[in-house]
Amino acid sequence: MSDALNEPQAESVGPRPGIDSPVQPEPAAMAMPVASAFPDFGQGTGLDQTSATVPQSSAPADPMRGLSSGGSYRKQLPMSGLPPAGLIMVGLLTALLGAWAGLSVLVGPSFGWSPDGSPSWHWSLIHAALHVAPGGAALVAGVAMVAIVPKAARGAGRSGAALAGLLAILAGAWLVVGPSEWPVLKSTQQIVFAPASPLRSFTYVVGANLGPGLLLAVTGTFALAWAARVAKVRGSA
Repeated sequence: MSDALNEPQAESVGPRPGIDSPVQPEPAAMAMPVASAFPDFGQGTGLDQTSATVPQSSAPADPMRGLSSGGSYRKQLPMSGLPPAGLIMVGLLTALLGAWAGLSVLVGPSFGWSPDGSPSWHWSLIHAALHVAPGGAALVAGVAMVAIVPKAARGAGRSGAALAGLLAILAGAWLVVGPSEWPVLKSTQQIVFAPASPLRSFTYVVGANLGPGLLLAVTGTFALAWAARVAKVRGSA
């Protein structure tokens, strides 16, 4: 029995691997698809299990749409090309030009500027027809443009702006052509501008008739363009 105990027992484990023995590779981890790992992913949200897509926003793509009080989106009318502030400036300029055209020949002699050589506040048919009448029409047109501004802020007032612009253009045109056509209309040799030096005559023609007339034509054209722009926007809305 002692011999049995002294005998070396057989090793149940195989030979130890040496330095040159191959190393067994570790088993690779198997990739598990997301759909298998999370079977409930994407259910109830409208998303596909294999590809996730971002849902589009329910807001309208049109930037000119607004949210009404009831919660639904409605299209708003865009503003015109000429803002109401611009119409105010054009109206004020038109009114000032009309006042100057009508009063310059009456108050001008007070500071040494008399286009026809008459004294201050001298009333004549030439003053009434060639200066006061077109100047008063331009003044009315300018005041009308300014009065239309509250409607212009809401995209309205197209007809009023068109009539005011047309009146300003007609007043400016008569200021320009009136002095040259007056002798033909009245069949008279009465002069419109008093004889003066070339520079002084130039100031008479430009200051009393030609300058205000051309500027009134420009302001009237701006008012007509504003009215046409409003009509185009309302038609395309």
